[in-house]
Amino acid sequence: MGDSPAPLRDGDPATVGSYRLLGVLGVGGMGTVYLAAGAGNRQVALKVINPAFYGDPMFRHRFAAEAAAASRVAGFCTARVLDVALDGAVPHIVTEYVQGPSLHDYATAHGPLAGQVEAVAVGVAAALTAIHAVGLVHADLSPRNVLLSPFGPKVIDFGVARLLGHTAAHGPTFGTPGWLAPEQVRGWPPSQASDVYAWALLVAWAGTGQLPPGDLAGLDPATAAMVRRCLDPDPQRRPTARQVLLALVGQDDPAAAQVTPMVRGSAPAARPRSP
Repeated sequence: MGDSPAPLRDGDPATVGSYRLLGVLGVGGMGTVYLAAGAGNRQVALKVINPAFYGDPMFRHRFAAEAAAASRVAGFCTARVLDVALDGAVPHIVTEYVQGPSLHDYATAHGPLAGQVEAVAVGVAAALTAIHAVGLVHADLSPRNVLLSPFGPKVIDFGVARLLGHTAAHGPTFGTPGWLAPEQVRGWPPSQASDVYAWALLVAWAGTGQLPPGDLAGLDPATAAMVRRCLDPDPQRRPTARQVLLALVGQDDPAAAQVTPMVRGSAPAARPRSP
């Protein structure tokens, strides 16, 4: 979402609600994300729900509940929800537009972050802690959904995110192939434990360039040990996102984690803040 948008395609609307569409940021199974201009020409990311879901009242009800929960997630680590319109002709959700490359594009261009991946590990763990704190499961955590903003990593795309209790066992598989926990591959719904598994895959890939993870020599020993714990095939044995965060920063207060901005050609460093 922080990358340069592609031009609008034939068939894309010029406007949605009060927003003027400027380009295409991404396309997925749940919908299309556009770069748009709102009041005062402010740039935002606008996600139009896939037309296949328009006539499903249960989907609209669930998505409205999830959007309300997502709007309560701390804005320092996610793209803030600005507007939700699910009752009109074109259901959509609007979030802040985050400047900066995705982790996928940055690591693809510059190679594994190697020993400098710890800041991304901390930043994404902080985001998951905030997401889980309001009862959400992200359900599609992958390098394409982590933006390296000037203010540190931000986790985006709550189009798949769901509230705990709004899932059913053996339902449709959501998420990105290759970034799913073993229980999701078997058909079980995503959970906060599967988010933690995806965090481990993401950190291992960012530090080593390997998926599935192999040698974790590109990570410091403490981070590598936590990644291995989070890759436990039994979701009951994985730590929570909060436990991951606290272990990484060595503090009792998650706010102790500060992440410096990503600068092209280098990676950020995480440092604890003195009490």
